[in-house]
Amino acid sequence: MIRKTKVVRGGQAKTHIRVVEGYRPGPGKPTKHRTIKSFGYLEDHPDPKTFMEEVTRYNKTHLEEKPPPRLEVAGTTRMYSEGNRRYNYGYKYLETLYDQLDIDGFVEKWTKAQRYREAEYPLGRLLKFMVLNRVLKPDSKRATFQMKENYYGMETEFELADVYRSLDAISGMEVELQKHLNEMVKKTIGRDLSHAFYDVTNYYFEIDYPEGEEDLRRRGVSKEHRVDPIAAMGLFIDGNGLPVSMGIFPGNTSESLTLQPTMSEVKKSYGLGRIVVVADKGLNTSDNIDKVANAGDGYVFSQIVKGTKGQRYHGKLFDPSGWAANREGTYRHKTFEEDHAGKDSNGKPVTRRRKVLLYWSEAEAEMARRKREEKLLKAAKSVKNSAYGIKKGVDEYTKEHIVDPGTGELLEGARKIRSVDTEKAERDARYDGYFCIVTSELDYDEAKMREVYGGLWKIEQSFRILKSDLYARPVFVRKTQRIRAHFLICFVALLLVRIVQHRMGKDAISAERIARALNAANCRILKGGIVHLDDVGGAIAFAKRLDKRGKSVDTLQYTDQDEIALDYRLVQNLFGTNCYNIYQRRELFDKFLDSIVLNFS
Repeated sequence: MIRKTKVVRGGQAKTHIRVVEGYRPGPGKPTKHRTIKSFGYLEDHPDPKTFMEEVTRYNKTHLEEKPPPRLEVAGTTRMYSEGNRRYNYGYKYLETLYDQLDIDGFVEKWTKAQRYREAEYPLGRLLKFMVLNRVLKPDSKRATFQMKENYYGMETEFELADVYRSLDAISGMEVELQKHLNEMVKKTIGRDLSHAFYDVTNYYFEIDYPEGEEDLRRRGVSKEHRVDPIAAMGLFIDGNGLPVSMGIFPGNTSESLTLQPTMSEVKKSYGLGRIVVVADKGLNTSDNIDKVANAGDGYVFSQIVKGTKGQRYHGKLFDPSGWAANREGTYRHKTFEEDHAGKDSNGKPVTRRRKVLLYWSEAEAEMARRKREEKLLKAAKSVKNSAYGIKKGVDEYTKEHIVDPGTGELLEGARKIRSVDTEKAERDARYDGYFCIVTSELDYDEAKMREVYGGLWKIEQSFRILKSDLYARPVFVRKTQRIRAHFLICFVALLLVRIVQHRMGKDAISAERIARALNAANCRILKGGIVHLDDVGGAIAFAKRLDKRGKSVDTLQYTDQDEIALDYRLVQNLFGTNCYNIYQRRELFDKFLDSIVLNFS
């Protein structure tokens, strides 16, 4: 029907013309109207009579011009039946990227080279299934298997036992698959290895004790302050934030000992020339520096400024001369060169030259002060109540005295008295906001050193994605080979996510939002070969604003838009698709899925 609505625009009364149709939003609800087409304002057209004739023709024939597909729905269809099952097709975007990296081709060549009995189970399909699920619905291997019937058009003819058996084979391709992926990334996107960022994290297992001497699962220093056995992962990423290589180590391996094995394997396997490795202070050891320098490579490491390890810089740190400050006085720095002792490849003493950057930040000083005050409060509660259970941050600022209860004198074997160590807190306060970076690259200035070292946030973000979005831990498999296969699957899944984010550029969204949008892309197959697409949405979008640094951040003000729908539009734009019609003939829908491709140019 034609609806005419009187409105006021620019102080002038106008008539808005629309073709609408009526519908009831629910049983017993009053009739509402949805707009089929808006024709604008009657007064804006020079010939209103001809214009209204055009509107009338459209009103009579719009169904003939764009007929909807004929829907045949069986009245006997029940829940939990094939006729009512919903299938996810959002996985197709990730599968396209997976295929563009030619991982299936690699698996086929690898199985032939290994004389692997492919007929036993479909190794390629199993690897793809586990990688895609690691992004979309990460869970245990058993729970992942339960999802195998939920994907539109995915071939999943395998059993649960095949999933576990395949892990033994997947672990065998750990090095070769990483090399293949590196070549494909170089070919499609390009590698930025002017700086290689390295860090180590660990993953816990919900077990009490390791099984045997060869078990990767060992008790060590947990990043999450857990007591469970852990395994360590060393990860290299490039300047684009894309994973390059990973190494898996027993949980009791010191993180400083993981750099050289992983770095040597990367250079050997990938044929790399000189690289500058960037890492935090946990990797800054004299042995690591010697090995990096002796290999002809460079480094940018952070350096401890407190205590004995930072003592060599205390003179310059507290010397008021030589500092350069910004106009507001919230940041200051000084740089200088120094000689430092090391050993050459033959173990003989050698003196090398490096550049040192000392800097102070008011914002970081305030953060350090607040963290220390929180620890002091915990220490005070711990001293007052020995049963106080929060241990993290307590021991740092508590001390014990052994005194005679009668005289209060310090004695051996007498009762222990705990107190808050305020003297240590005062000493630590001197270093609030101070940081130190050392580099072998003498041509780097202060800005370059900060810029290069600042890139480490990308690898920290990758670890967060692995742990929080890909649920890489806790690890539920037990055998060492299967543990390695699990982390290789996580590594490939991380690469897919990071490539998508890299190609999105400034519009990049989190791994969680990518998975949420793709999980919302579901459909149902109706009788007669009609595909009904669910609405891709369900989350209110919040308004954004620019912060002081010009970065777009969320606010508490909500909008009338849907965040999942906006994210899905970003995905469609990235993969060059434009599919928003609710009903699709199945043959056309299949053509749409086949048209999905990620443009790397």
